[in-house]
Amino acid sequence: MASEKAKPTKKSKTTKGTKGKKKKLWVVSIFFAIVIIGVVSYGFTSGKAQVIISDLFKEEIVETTVPLEEFLINLDSGTSIKKTFLKIELSLHSSKEGAGEKLTANMAQIRDSVITVLRNKTEDTVFKEEDNKLLIKQELIEAVNVKMDEDLVDAIFITNIVTQ
Repeated sequence: MASEKAKPTKKSKTTKGTKGKKKKLWVVSIFFAIVIIGVVSYGFTSGKAQVIISDLFKEEIVETTVPLEEFLINLDSGTSIKKTFLKIELSLHSSKEGAGEKLTANMAQIRDSVITVLRNKTEDTVFKEEDNKLLIKQELIEAVNVKMDEDLVDAIFITNIVTQ
């Protein structure tokens, strides 16, 4: 009995088939993982991924510009007898959502606040600048925002200005 040799065990066909399928599954999985990693790394190195990601987190800014009708105003003459007139056209700029509708709905109040600021100016003070910017623009922005009870206007564009 000591001379009895151990009989080799035969593996069943199902075990061999299962191992082959598992091996193929691993190869396919590794292949797809490499492809996915390649595509993702290409996206990040080409800059396309950064654009897509930044677009996802980008807050959409709604800008609007509302033109005002022309103003013709008697400027303060100060000590001079001569009357000076100011003809000016303005546009109000806002980055707030819904600002266009609010500004348009309150046009009479806005025009009144612009006239109030401008009629107290002289020809010299209308064109007064600081850091190459007309000071009158900031005064008009503040006056309109006070009238609207909120900071709607963030810039004023002067599209035409004449004194006589």
